[in-house]
Amino acid sequence: MSSGGVPSAAATSSSQCCGQHGSRGHSARRAPPLAIHEQEVGVADTLQLEPLTEEAFVANLQQRFKRDLIYTSAGDVLVSVNPYKKLALYSLDVVEAYRNRPILSHLPPHIFALADKAHWNLRERNEEQCVVVSGESGSGKTEAARIVLQYVTVAGSGPSGAQQDPALAPIKLIRDRLLQAGPLLEAFGNAKTHKNDNSSRFGKYLDVEFDFKGDPVGGTFTSYLLEKSRVTRQLAGERNFHIFYQLLTGADIQLLKSLKLHRNIDNYAFLRPSRPLSMETIDDKRDFQVTKKALETLGFSAEDVVQIFKVVASVLKLGNIGFTPTSNIDGTEGCTVTNDYELFEVCGLLGTNPMELTSALTQRTILAGPVLDSPSTNPAPPPPPPSCGSLRGVKSGGCSSSAAGTPPSFVPSSSMSSTASRDVYEVCEMLQHSTLARLTLADERGSTSTAGELVVADLSASEATASRDILCRALYSRLFAWLVKQVNDATRVRKYGKRKVLGILDIYGFEVFEQNGFEQFIINFCNEKLQQAVADCTLRQRQEEMLREGIEWTPVDFFNNTPVCELIEKNNHGILAVLDEESQRGGPGGDESFLARLCHTCGSSAYFETRNCAPHSAPSDLPCNTSVPPNCFRLRHYAGTVTYGVTGFVDKNNDTLPLDLSLAMFRCEHPLLKNLFPEGNPKRTTLKRAASAGTQFKISVGALMGNLQSKTPHFVRCIKPNELKQPRIFENALVQHQVRYLCLVQTIKVRKSSFAHSESYESFLHRYKMLSPHTWPSWRGSAVEGASYLLRDLPLSSPHFAFGRTRIFVRGERTVAELEEFRRQRLEDLAALVQKMWRGYRCRQRYILMRQSQIVIASAWRSWRVRVQVYEWQIGKTRLFKGKKNLFCLYRVAREEYRELKRRKQIEWAVQVIQTHYLQWRRRQFLQRLCVSLPSESPMCREWPAAAKRLSDTSLLLRRIHHKWRCHKYRLKFDQTARNRMREKVTASIIFRDRKASYPRSVSHPFLGDYVRLRQNVQWKKICVETNDQYVVFADIINKITRSSGKFVPILFVLSTSSMLILDQRTLQIKYRVPAADIYRLSLSPYLDDVAIFHIKAVSLSIEFIFFFL
Repeated sequence: MSSGGVPSAAATSSSQCCGQHGSRGHSARRAPPLAIHEQEVGVADTLQLEPLTEEAFVANLQQRFKRDLIYTSAGDVLVSVNPYKKLALYSLDVVEAYRNRPILSHLPPHIFALADKAHWNLRERNEEQCVVVSGESGSGKTEAARIVLQYVTVAGSGPSGAQQDPALAPIKLIRDRLLQAGPLLEAFGNAKTHKNDNSSRFGKYLDVEFDFKGDPVGGTFTSYLLEKSRVTRQLAGERNFHIFYQLLTGADIQLLKSLKLHRNIDNYAFLRPSRPLSMETIDDKRDFQVTKKALETLGFSAEDVVQIFKVVASVLKLGNIGFTPTSNIDGTEGCTVTNDYELFEVCGLLGTNPMELTSALTQRTILAGPVLDSPSTNPAPPPPPPSCGSLRGVKSGGCSSSAAGTPPSFVPSSSMSSTASRDVYEVCEMLQHSTLARLTLADERGSTSTAGELVVADLSASEATASRDILCRALYSRLFAWLVKQVNDATRVRKYGKRKVLGILDIYGFEVFEQNGFEQFIINFCNEKLQQAVADCTLRQRQEEMLREGIEWTPVDFFNNTPVCELIEKNNHGILAVLDEESQRGGPGGDESFLARLCHTCGSSAYFETRNCAPHSAPSDLPCNTSVPPNCFRLRHYAGTVTYGVTGFVDKNNDTLPLDLSLAMFRCEHPLLKNLFPEGNPKRTTLKRAASAGTQFKISVGALMGNLQSKTPHFVRCIKPNELKQPRIFENALVQHQVRYLCLVQTIKVRKSSFAHSESYESFLHRYKMLSPHTWPSWRGSAVEGASYLLRDLPLSSPHFAFGRTRIFVRGERTVAELEEFRRQRLEDLAALVQKMWRGYRCRQRYILMRQSQIVIASAWRSWRVRVQVYEWQIGKTRLFKGKKNLFCLYRVAREEYRELKRRKQIEWAVQVIQTHYLQWRRRQFLQRLCVSLPSESPMCREWPAAAKRLSDTSLLLRRIHHKWRCHKYRLKFDQTARNRMREKVTASIIFRDRKASYPRSVSHPFLGDYVRLRQNVQWKKICVETNDQYVVFADIINKITRSSGKFVPILFVLSTSSMLILDQRTLQIKYRVPAADIYRLSLSPYLDDVAIFHIKAVSLSIEFIFFFL
């Protein structure tokens, strides 16, 4: 998940490359549109690499790396080599080239191609996808994951459309927030290590949700175990988290003044070890502006940003607080704050009382002694830990002694201040000891009946320093978790509906340092689980599927790291289980006890070593293994052996914060701290013990692996070319080690021998059923038979497919692409048909409406015309008629018009009735005549009775049905031999019809195969047993063209199921024998000649045999 130092394999994937802003590197130069079509160097797709060995694979990577071709395809896996420099591979032109490429186009391997394939499958196949980026620390995982996110967020509507169309403004906002979340989380969660200048110190998994158009509508970030110990301690040559340096370097003077900070890094104890480190790959001042812009884009207000930086500044200021040892009156050790001004500034930032914070840092309130209201209902709490310093105050009716046996100094109850009394009640309530609270209250009132104790213990200087460090780590880690929650609130989906998810996993890289602790153990355990998941998907499950489906398969061996995962996570007997048990026991010497129990529990494992037990040694007689340092254990991981020091394992696994500090933080006026420390609320009614850090991480990783298995995975394997983090340096040994433990060669072998795509018959038929008239629109038979019919109707050769028991297998990616192209074209035709029918329906409805309107208008016009004529007749002809006579004339004219209309309607009705009966009579006459004049039942007969023009469509349909019926009857007469011969003829017709001029004259001749009766030859029977060529497909005397003279030489040509043989026609001596697997092409002339060319694969060249078949 880390990018190596400078921008890595994806280093130039700045925001501008994909039309966005906020990436860590400078923007790369825009590549010319045809740059991606340049001539390839080496082998881009290692499925074609010959010979396929580790050395050849590494040499191919090196050859391409020298020409800045960092992406190589390894079957289903994309290999990315970190270039440690900017490359012009991510411009908008390249994005558009991969986003808009045709399905059958060929472009070089690129992370854009993998991201486009994942996005296309999500959009077109409606399947959830995930992109898994894995590799060592410093191999370029963070940048690779960032490029994938940038590509899939612009793969829908595109950046230009989102900027111009106001309707796409919400999509653009979500896209910007998803992209800006990366720089923000990197600022707070990444740091410089020995392996990597921008190493991710937390795991990140992002689920991007898309709508049906393929546009992002939201996302959810999940973080895994931030390495919070880095806040207070870093190894030599490493840095703290980026945000500290960004804040001190990039903030303006007013902001620094409000945060009470100075630009000089030497002023802060947590940053002094990394002060001399200056890196060309990181610009803290520029990155601070990127972080501030990310906060603004994600919806943080200016006040929220200031409050966040106050917490960060408080962590730095707390690190400067020192403690001076003091001696109490009873002789025990205590401490006081050395630099009060730092404490006052921290209190000013957090809004708390200096006395309360001082008390929380230098004292600890604990429970000691039994609480004896009722022995059966109030069991005694555990005694106070011996590391709690002196006992400053005891609230009890009796007396007790300290852990070391020294009598404490008793403080009368009347001398306790009201503030301390309130603290007593709140702590008691948090600890849920109501009986103790009652006893304390009774003691304050002067009661003498009590048996429980509430002890205020002073801490020594070293214990107070440790308490301060715990508080700093808690503050920073909880701030980071709160930021992740706020980012999720800003990017969550606003609308409900059916959506699909594309996951992007950017997890820790495998780490091996000189000193490896609990953090490295957790990180490497996560990588073990991820390697197990990748190996299961690419190697184990694929091989098991081939065997389960009955496909011939030769197993490919690979390293199975399942025993290592079980050694770590097995319930009750794994390393994490032993660590949890030791953490619950508590007490001194926890780390040493943990190591001893590990030796007893895991000593028999071949993957585990300690100084007192070597691999395969029984716990009863353990030899001394001096290669393992003291207080360490060694694990054999998939990527190598790592030695872990157990110091701090138990404390870091407990990951508990003292309640005094939680209470003090909750009381602060800072608006974030009440959300960061909810357990400090004294009104909480429950206080459950949280699971250990190891258990929480184990559960999280298990859920992550289950999430990945529920999606279709796409893998990016990142390779680190050198340890110096320098460009153009390729260390063969280092790369070969990574290639070996990532099982890349085994992955290629499995993919090369297997199939590119497999799918159940039901889903295959459902997706491609529109490509065959037999299966469209619905298929009522079995899915296997439907898939067989479908493939027969496609112009694809049968060797590209294989039928398993429940699934169909497709050999190559190009065949899958051809199927998708056929489907796309067919869907376009169907869409045009639907559009045509819809438009016809709309036009007809419009015509009917217009016709009805025309009738209404015509009727009204005729009525108006009659009235006008009557009026004119009255005026011009019958001026003498008045009154009733005029009305009678009008009535007579209207009656005549009505009679005429009624007569016309009766005539139209009579015509329709006669026409209907006449057409029915003609149909009956046609069917009766057809019944007695059907043509011959021979499929070769082309005759068919003529039909009227109105019945031409019906006649054509009946003719097709009749032809299918007689073909069916004709096939029923076949025996098995005739059926096989017909199948051969149909296959030959598909291959040669309209493509070979001599094909028509060969139709009537049956295919014999053995034209020289070779199977009966005694000498051949002996030869075929030796060469395993018993099954002869074709044998005949043919002419071979010699290369030297070009003359024809008659030879015996034999083709069996396993090889092609050329023999002497008299002695049957084998001159050439070529395995069938080495014949990769057969070429025929389209003319009347009988020339055939066999293309043969060889080790270093291709050979063609040219024959003339007699």
